[in-house]
Amino acid sequence: MARRVITAWIWLIALVFVFPFYWMLVLATHSNDDIYKFPPPLLPGGNLSENWDRLLEVVALPQAVFNSVLVALAHTALVLLLSSLVGFGFARFRDAPGAKWMWRFVLATIFVPGLVGLIPWYVLIARLGWIDTLWPLIIPGAANGFAVFWMRQIILQTVPPDLYDAARIDGAGDWRTYWTVVLPLIRPGLGALGIWTFMATWTAFQIPLIVLNSQSNFTLPLAIASLNTLYGQDTAAVMLGSVISVLPIFIAFVLAGKQFMAGLTAGALKG
Repeated sequence: MARRVITAWIWLIALVFVFPFYWMLVLATHSNDDIYKFPPPLLPGGNLSENWDRLLEVVALPQAVFNSVLVALAHTALVLLLSSLVGFGFARFRDAPGAKWMWRFVLATIFVPGLVGLIPWYVLIARLGWIDTLWPLIIPGAANGFAVFWMRQIILQTVPPDLYDAARIDGAGDWRTYWTVVLPLIRPGLGALGIWTFMATWTAFQIPLIVLNSQSNFTLPLAIASLNTLYGQDTAAVMLGSVISVLPIFIAFVLAGKQFMAGLTAGALKG
């Protein structure tokens, strides 16, 4: 009896989380008039092709998808490379002079709100000539304090110190040790961090809104938001665009879900 109650609660909670995505998909197939009727539609309608045509009329969808894919993949790859290298340095050389103070500085950056440095960050981007380009969405955020903290903890929990000594006896330098010994062992941690970073970059709206002006450089969230103007809003087209923007996140989770869960549970299994 208790097991059935727990199962029922699990299904109920799952339904609460899944229903908004289902309803978004339903609204993407209805007209704007149907969406604002009472009771609201709960089953798919027949206006999908009309909503698709209006979406393509207003939004340069292929260019926006290309920009989002380019930014999300490039930024994620850069974060994984830099954070794993720096995390390896902090894990491997914990007793180096000044290492503890540098580590405390990295930890302190995690607790500084991003908005605090927004104006100096914008001035720097402007002086570099990166306004209305994709570079501010790829490079500055790659130096990420949380990502370094995550990779250091994964390396400490996953790579035994004896492996460093064994690699050195075999003639491996620090770079070869990082590339051939450490990276294969921390793939679950890299997978989890990669999904987090990809999702955050893919759905980012504030920074693209600040630095991008040309529609040809818009990322997908910014392009979809342009459907709502002072003169009206096309809710059905917005819902269809939102469905398209969510699909890559589902695909990324399906492809790397195993690595994601392994990364989340790595620390628990190691105790």
